[in-house]
Amino acid sequence: MIPWRLKYSGIRDYPPTLLDLSGANEHVLITGPNGSGKSTITFCMGAVLYSAKVDVEGLKSRNLPPDHTWKATISMLFKNEGRMKIDAQEFLEFTLKVVQEPGQPMKKEFHISKGDRIDEWEETVRYTSGDRVLNFSAYKKDLQYKYKVDPDLFYLIWYQQEVNQFAVMHPEERFRIFSEMHGIDKVQRDWEESMERVKETEETVRAAETNVKFMKQELSMKKTALDHYLDNQKRLNSGGKLYLESLFQLENHYKKEIGRLEDVLQQLSEDIQEARDDVNLKKSLQEKENDQLLQHKANYEELEATIKTQEEVVQKTTEELKLIEQNIQELDKELKSIVAKKNQIVRTEEEVKLELEKVRTEQKKTAKEMKENEELLINLNTAWQEKVKTIAAFDHQVKEDARLEKEHRERLSQYVSSHAIGEKIDLLEKQIKENKDQLYHQKNVHEKLTAERKMLLEGRNTSARQMESLQYFRSKGIHAFTLQELIELTDDAQLKDEQRFNSIKYTVFFDGKYLIPPNDLYHVPLMTIVPDRSVTNLPELRLKVKERLFENELPYAIKALWWVEQFFKDGTFSIKNGVLIDPIGLRGQQEKERYILSFKALKLRREEIEQQLNGFDEQISELTTTISEDTKTVQELNSIIHGVKEAEAFMTSEHERVVRKRKLENEIKLQTELEEKRERLLEKDRDLLQLQIRQDHFKQILDEEAEVYRELGKLKDKYEERTLLQKKLELEKTSLINHKALLEDYNDELDEVDKKITKTDRTIRKINDSIEDAERNIKLIEKQQTNHSDDLDATKNELVQIIKELEDLKQLVPALYSETAEAVSFEGTPSVSQLKQNRENGKITFDGARTEKEIDPAAPENYETVKKEYERLDSEYHRSTILLDQDKERMANLQDQLETTINMRVLELQRRFKMYMSQFQFEGDITWDSYEDRKKRTHFSLYIKARKEGHRGTLEDVSTKARGGKVGKGVSGGEESLSSLLFALALLQNLQTTPGFIVLDEFDSALDEVRKVKVFDLYEQELKRKLIILTPKSHEDEYLGRFNKAFIVRHNPTIPESKVVGIVKKTPEQ
Repeated sequence: MIPWRLKYSGIRDYPPTLLDLSGANEHVLITGPNGSGKSTITFCMGAVLYSAKVDVEGLKSRNLPPDHTWKATISMLFKNEGRMKIDAQEFLEFTLKVVQEPGQPMKKEFHISKGDRIDEWEETVRYTSGDRVLNFSAYKKDLQYKYKVDPDLFYLIWYQQEVNQFAVMHPEERFRIFSEMHGIDKVQRDWEESMERVKETEETVRAAETNVKFMKQELSMKKTALDHYLDNQKRLNSGGKLYLESLFQLENHYKKEIGRLEDVLQQLSEDIQEARDDVNLKKSLQEKENDQLLQHKANYEELEATIKTQEEVVQKTTEELKLIEQNIQELDKELKSIVAKKNQIVRTEEEVKLELEKVRTEQKKTAKEMKENEELLINLNTAWQEKVKTIAAFDHQVKEDARLEKEHRERLSQYVSSHAIGEKIDLLEKQIKENKDQLYHQKNVHEKLTAERKMLLEGRNTSARQMESLQYFRSKGIHAFTLQELIELTDDAQLKDEQRFNSIKYTVFFDGKYLIPPNDLYHVPLMTIVPDRSVTNLPELRLKVKERLFENELPYAIKALWWVEQFFKDGTFSIKNGVLIDPIGLRGQQEKERYILSFKALKLRREEIEQQLNGFDEQISELTTTISEDTKTVQELNSIIHGVKEAEAFMTSEHERVVRKRKLENEIKLQTELEEKRERLLEKDRDLLQLQIRQDHFKQILDEEAEVYRELGKLKDKYEERTLLQKKLELEKTSLINHKALLEDYNDELDEVDKKITKTDRTIRKINDSIEDAERNIKLIEKQQTNHSDDLDATKNELVQIIKELEDLKQLVPALYSETAEAVSFEGTPSVSQLKQNRENGKITFDGARTEKEIDPAAPENYETVKKEYERLDSEYHRSTILLDQDKERMANLQDQLETTINMRVLELQRRFKMYMSQFQFEGDITWDSYEDRKKRTHFSLYIKARKEGHRGTLEDVSTKARGGKVGKGVSGGEESLSSLLFALALLQNLQTTPGFIVLDEFDSALDEVRKVKVFDLYEQELKRKLIILTPKSHEDEYLGRFNKAFIVRHNPTIPESKVVGIVKKTPEQ
């Protein structure tokens, strides 16, 4: 479907108009000044094709009187050809008719006419809002699916700025358009609906979970009441049963205990009488044993006296025997030593004498050899010590050579050579000179900046050429002023307002008529300026007379302000964009750009100078330090160069150091040989010394053996004395044995008497203990009799109490009483204490259960009711949980489908966009992401990123701008337009449709001539369809040559009326 003609009437200020758009591959240009009504043509196209983006009521002329009826007709003719040709006649015309009576709502109707010839229609279909079948919705569907010219569905019309809006558009809005164009919005809506469904199901699950928890808590409370009730019944039965069983068993026990106690009391009376008879018998036996004990003690004393006398005789005999034995032992000891020595000798007395003579001869020979060896060792030690001294001297010299060699090598390694040090000194001296020159220059600049700072502090900001002029006029005696001394910017002005005065702000005014200027600044004679009024303030220029002027300076300032004003009036001389324009030329800024006309400017300049002075101070300090360090380095190198030369000389005497090393090695070798000889002599000396020691030891043994033989001749008398003492000793031993045997008999007899005394005494004590035991037994039996009598009374009282309690329980719980009485067992009965404890526990349990409060008899029924409700709610909760899992799974699948679709479409879009951007030497990228806000809503963003090829830094979104209304960040306007156009082209290429035309409003408004042509060619090449371009700019011939037809829109505001003039491209034959 190719646009062939557009007709409209009653549209804004246009008269009935026809635009010939014919030609399948012929491009159309619609141009004209801004505000002439070009975009109205696109609105007409959108209106007749029922675009949702066009408000039809906006096509009504504002100049139409209120009491007039508005009638408008728009018709757009299409030729049925191209790649989207449909099954219909050759021509189709779509018409919109609008009628609006004064004060009435607007009435619309659409027509579709078909035929094989223009204006000879074979069929016309009319659509109205009230028709059930052929209504506006049916018209929209026919445009979409039958005729395939819906401008919104197929993106056939890009209205004013739409094609350029992508760069400045918010990434979320950019993503919305992208998703609509690719049908992603439906998948996104399905996913969002699934998210909402998940949220609703989660809410249902939370509510069900809350109900389950509440009912679970209620069930827990009912269970507690049921457990309380069952526990009460259990305790009532168990406690009562234990109580009754204990009472029955205690009753039986007490009855048996009473019978047993009565029998015990009878037996205890009989036992007391028997014990008293036994005590009397034992006392008579005790008296007999006492008499026998006295007789035994008298015999014992008599034997003790006899034993004492016999012991004195034995002691005296023993002492005499010891004295004899002592004398014999002394003689034996003396004789034994000599005899032992004689037994150890293996040689005879003659052999001992011969060996002594031989040993003395060998000792003399050994002493002579030791003396000769010591003399040789002394001589050798002297030679060895001299060699050690020689080696030490050579070693010291070699080590000193090594130390000096290392030191000189390190010096040469560090400084290479004296020649290299000399070159380094020359280089440093050259650097010192250059740094001094630079320091001189820096100080000069520093002095100039210091002088300028002084002027600024005094309120003056004068350039060098202004100073030159002022000094010139001062030398001539003429009053002169700079412009900044007379006028200044107003308080509400910004610094950028000063830029418009750049071509005249360094003007010098002088009190005179004519003078030859000293330089090329503007010099203005004040006497030639005659203002037409007194002016002290120019709000439109944000200029005023400077405050705090002297009274005589005020007229000069007024003249200067009036003079400046003349440049901004329509006249022969004028200033535009900071450039002075006169009839014969142009003039730019007079000096290097700086701000001088306001206090803020002076303050900024002072701050700038302060920063520069700080920088120069640091540079001067650094240069001074560098010069000082380099000078110090030169001095150090001058002191080092002599040492380097010494090192070089030292390294040339290598041969002498090698000779000294060889001598040291030879001396060490000789010293080693002497050391070996010395060790051999020392070894021989040690052998001779050991031989001498052995000879001395052997001689000592021989001397001791000779002495033994001399002492053996002196011991004959002592042998006779020992024989007599031995005989006397034998007699004394016999006498002692007899006395001891008699003493032993007396002791045996004494032991027998002592045993009889001990036995009798033991018998008496035993009888006495038996009597005491019998008496204690009597007292114990009497006490037992008393205790059992008391126990009998207590048992009878307990039995009475038990019988009373049983009667009470029989009245209180007769059924339980009868049941327990029948079931109670008296075999294997526990102890009384256990029975009493059971009785007390049963009584406490029974009484506690019987008197317990808040027991609900209906607890079992209540529990069953709540349990059924809990199971029902729990089942609903589980069903909701399963449903939630299914919804989450569906949501995850939809999310995966959405992300896959987006990624696929973005990758296709990115590939085309990068390819298009690279043709303009740009790097481009398209990315997307999503985030969730605080309300859990998901937002999608699509980013268009661009960067010139070869530039560094990260790729930034083209919509990025500086904050707070500032500038300086982001891409340029041309780059925004280029990226928008190429992004739009990539979007159009990604669509799965191939319409025959596209309308682009303000397509090239922000492109330069070169890019405009290149972008158009790219659109034509890629889209391969008819292009209808609306543009407000004038164009080069090269660009205009791309179009076959052109329409110029003109608007006459005086009528008012808009007109369209058609232009046809000439062929070469024309």
